Amino acid sequence: MKIHPSGQELSDESGELAAIGASLRSIRRQRNLTLREVERESGGEWKAVVVGSYERGDRALTLKRAVRLASFYGVPLDQLLGLHTQASVLAGPERLSFNLSEIRRVGRGLPEGFLRYLHEICRLRSDWNGEVLTLRSSDLTALGVILDIASTDVINWARAANLSLSH
Repeated sequence: MKIHPSGQELSDESGELAAIGASLRSIRRQRNLTLREVERESGGEWKAVVVGSYERGDRALTLKRAVRLASFYGVPLDQLLGLHTQASVLAGPERLSFNLSEIRRVGRGLPEGFLRYLHEICRLRSDWNGEVLTLRSSDLTALGVILDIASTDVINWARAANLSLSH
């Protein structure tokens, strides 16, 4: 049994709230926002003290408020709640890893939307020095839309363009 500094007994729910709070804090920090800036940029909708209590796990976040906060941060609800896991990384024969050296070499000959999307993935992952970018299953869907092809054809497109490391 764990005891909160206030003397309250902590349940497993408290652990879940702490995990959600850690995810909230991480997303806010990735946006380079302080608690006060969240309050200011939200026009006061999100009070610094309230967001801080969500982040510490001291206060429960209702579903309605979670949806609104996810919208404010511009992230999917599952990511806001820390439910987004590495399980969405492609595995086996469907794994798609891009050769970033080849993409930099070919550069402007590739569709602009494709390049912007890969650039954004690298930015979000803070991965600028890598030579390989492995896609998640949701990335294939997005790339299919960007390239105007079926998501199931993205792997074949990448192989045909000599951009994939998995031939």
